Amino acid sequence: MEIGCPVCNGLLSIGEVCKNCQGVMEDMGRIEDYYNPYSPYEEQDKIPQLAESPGNCIHLFACTNCNEEQQVAIPLEKI
Repeated sequence: MEIGCPVCNGLLSIGEVCKNCQGVMEDMGRIEDYYNPYSPYEEQDKIPQLAESPGNCIHLFACTNCNEEQQVAIPLEKI
């Protein structure tokens, strides 16, 4: 068995509510996809937020109403 993110692998769907306007937040994917074109392929310890949160996949959520953004740490599991 491998260790992976249940959200990235389609095993879990999470919904977040915006703290600013209580609107629905959309999962925009992993934060490492937003640093630079090669960041998804770099070591996780080179990306500060990932290095601070080992054992988690951090997803970026954006509110569809007010564009507020929030990072959510999702624990990695056996998949």
